[in-house]
Amino acid sequence: MIVTHFLLFMLFSTIEGLSIYAVALYVFRFDLKKYFWHSLLIIEIINFQNYLTRENIESLSYIAPIVNLIITALFFSTIVRIPLIWSFLMTIVGYSASIVIQAVFINFLFSLEEIKTDPIKGYLFQLLTGILIFISLYLYRKGYGFTFDFEKLRFKREHIIIILLIVAFVVFLGIMMQLLDVFIGLVGFVIALLIFLFYSIKKEAEEY
Repeated sequence: MIVTHFLLFMLFSTIEGLSIYAVALYVFRFDLKKYFWHSLLIIEIINFQNYLTRENIESLSYIAPIVNLIITALFFSTIVRIPLIWSFLMTIVGYSASIVIQAVFINFLFSLEEIKTDPIKGYLFQLLTGILIFISLYLYRKGYGFTFDFEKLRFKREHIIIILLIVAFVVFLGIMMQLLDVFIGLVGFVIALLIFLFYSIKKEAEEY
């Protein structure tokens, strides 16, 4: 039963996560397919940590959404190579679209209480959020979306700023692990950050 619950949680959370990444990328004219496997890896890490914090570590439930946002923004910055400011903007757009569509479903199909108490309706709720993947893909193929000269807003020596930001965030999470004694609850996020750190250093080496 526990294994089934875990697998269902991961499956439908993956659909929800992909919908967020699809909106963030397609709306700004980036092809999700190009970054699909990278996206999937980070989404699974985020989902696994969300499962642990929701099911086992209540003390981390307040910090998980913030960490999710930062991890996603760093993904766009290090893997997709979007300037840092735009990475956070894309992250906000993706999560905002998810919140809006979910608010519509809550108003017309489900109540928040039903989603919390009935796992089947909760999974269906996440599945319906996946409609954003098809909507954003349709708009992308039709040529709609926003195109900007992203490089104009890239900070000078931004790769150094990103590396320092990642290192600082790893240190912060390490301190949280010590203070809250929840090593397993945050180790996945640290792994994601180390992946970003690797890509940042690799890209810097390639450029020079």
